[in-house]
Amino acid sequence: MFGATLSTVLRLSESSTRCAARIMSSLPSSSRASSSVSLADLRPAPGSTQPNVRLGRGNSSTKGGQAGRGHKGQKARHGNGKPVPGFEGGQTPLTRLFPKRGFTPFTARTYVALPLHRLQAWLAAGRLDPSAPVTIGAVVRANLIHGLSGKAGVKLLGPADPDLPLPPLTLELSRFSKSAADAVIEAGGKVTAVYHNNLSLRQEVWPEKFVGREVRQAKPIRRTDIEYYQNPEKHGYLAAQAAPAVAEAAQ
Repeated sequence: MFGATLSTVLRLSESSTRCAARIMSSLPSSSRASSSVSLADLRPAPGSTQPNVRLGRGNSSTKGGQAGRGHKGQKARHGNGKPVPGFEGGQTPLTRLFPKRGFTPFTARTYVALPLHRLQAWLAAGRLDPSAPVTIGAVVRANLIHGLSGKAGVKLLGPADPDLPLPPLTLELSRFSKSAADAVIEAGGKVTAVYHNNLSLRQEVWPEKFVGREVRQAKPIRRTDIEYYQNPEKHGYLAAQAAPAVAEAAQ
């Protein structure tokens, strides 16, 4: 009697287990996961968290009194406990022992160099239109120069390459060397040195960004720049405007 009852109980438990397995398999994966895992079961990974150390709360914590910093000294001060770079413990640092020579003028202007023979090669390859004015924007868009950021403009340098053709050109760049300007003029071209500030230079390179809000042509404000761009020997664009004033002053 007892054996029959035990076998019946075992059969019932096996059938209930199979029934529960079929029910769980028929449920979607999200329902199965939610039935076995809850938010209460989430824990940080072992070793990923550490309790905060409470400083200055009694000697029994071993972090009271001086809070683990000891008695005075450099490492007991607030901050990272490291001196500034170049500090040599109070003695005169090496940077002050050596004398200084020269300086970097804050008014200095640097220009991107554009060799004339490279301009001739671009013209011979058809990468620039010789009938259109060659400006700073034209040479930048033709990938003729690079590194214009932080510069004051473009300067054309000579001499010309006799093996490459040099058609009559209309050049409007920042500055010209004497050999480059003479070579272009001898070929029947025209050179004009045009001043640009940072804003007008950006408009020259990216005119599409200034559509509807064009800026006027910049004028030099430094005395050296004014004298340069008013000098006809430097092919300045202000030379024609300054000629009447110079003639009146001469009289």
